[in-house]
Amino acid sequence: MQPIETFRLKNGMEVVVLPNHRVPAVNHMLWYRIGAADDPQGKSGLAHYHEHLMFKGGKKFATGDYVRLIDKNGGEYNAFTGADATSYYVTIAKDRLPQVMELEADRMRTITVTDDEAAKEKEVIIEERRSRIENSPPALLAEQMSAALFRNHPYHLPIIGWQHEMDGLTKRDVLDFHAKYYHPNNAVLIVSGDITAAELKPLAEKYYGALPRKEIPPRHWLAEPPQIVGRTVTLHHRNVKQPEFSRMYAAPSMVSGDKAQALPLFVLAHLLGGGKNSALYQSLVVEQKIAADIGIDYNFYARGPAAFSIDITPEKDVPLATLEKALDSELAKFLKDGAEPQALDRTKRLMQAEIIYAREGLTSLSNIMGWMIMAGQPAENFNRWPEMIGAVTAGQVVVAARAVLKPEASVTGYLLPEEKP
Repeated sequence: MQPIETFRLKNGMEVVVLPNHRVPAVNHMLWYRIGAADDPQGKSGLAHYHEHLMFKGGKKFATGDYVRLIDKNGGEYNAFTGADATSYYVTIAKDRLPQVMELEADRMRTITVTDDEAAKEKEVIIEERRSRIENSPPALLAEQMSAALFRNHPYHLPIIGWQHEMDGLTKRDVLDFHAKYYHPNNAVLIVSGDITAAELKPLAEKYYGALPRKEIPPRHWLAEPPQIVGRTVTLHHRNVKQPEFSRMYAAPSMVSGDKAQALPLFVLAHLLGGGKNSALYQSLVVEQKIAADIGIDYNFYARGPAAFSIDITPEKDVPLATLEKALDSELAKFLKDGAEPQALDRTKRLMQAEIIYAREGLTSLSNIMGWMIMAGQPAENFNRWPEMIGAVTAGQVVVAARAVLKPEASVTGYLLPEEKP
């Protein structure tokens, strides 16, 4: 059992401590309940732009101090923006933790950035879009498929933003965004490693406790209309050498829609595409030899509607139509017969083992806990996870599969080489 200790500061900031005394270090991960899905209309990419500018400076520490001091003290730092949340994290020696907390509290209070710095960083995120999206055909296809799957909900926006809207982002947009959302009562601090709540609480009160709470605007996300027709997206791109096939299904999550289906769908994702022993890998790669690789992703911790995604790389010279026909045949067979008991038991054991292995890494430990809390799950569910997975039945998996794997609730994507004139 992973020890879990929690407390809350008077200003509303939640704190979770995950003691792990086998590692003489700590991971400080600060989560904010704000992400790309909260970008104002017409300003996609703002949450991500703000994340970048958070490293410029605060009220006390000037530009470059954050990076310089973390490096000087032997720490490793990073951050990421998701659709639902944004996170900043540092792994460092325990006795250097006060320095990290002082830096984070300073930039939670305010960020300071010059016009030149803001302009330069905007070029950085635009170049990031070019390299990660524009020059990556699979990423471009996934972006277009998400835009087709989520017609109304802000999940149809790319996290990094549309470039024509990124071009118009300003420093004032960032400062207003910060003033609106970056407050202790909209944050969760997760610290894992060689520390206890008794040791952390005085530090949290010293550095974060004096920050005032502010009223956080409620999220107003538009709901999705019913899924009544399947859609297809075809992308021809000059960088494509090997075609790829993708399928996205609209699905519930642990927060949105039929929540009872979330865990069975998570098991389903592993059962169908979780490694070389999974059903689709064995059929399409090993037996039929028409696919080179298969991946399935299901973002069941989404606060809004989720996507259940299947990505397949065909073997050379195998038409995507052949691959699609074989996939649909395998899915139809599964929906009719369900999972084999031995395959289901093996899948659940592997999933239970994964969470045990994740406890060995400080960052992975904090990351899993963070997404659980962002999805409104109690911290103690981390320890209940093996039990929760073990309780999923074959009947629940097939019911969830039949509810989600429907053609009318899907987007199918074809990634193909550029057509010759």
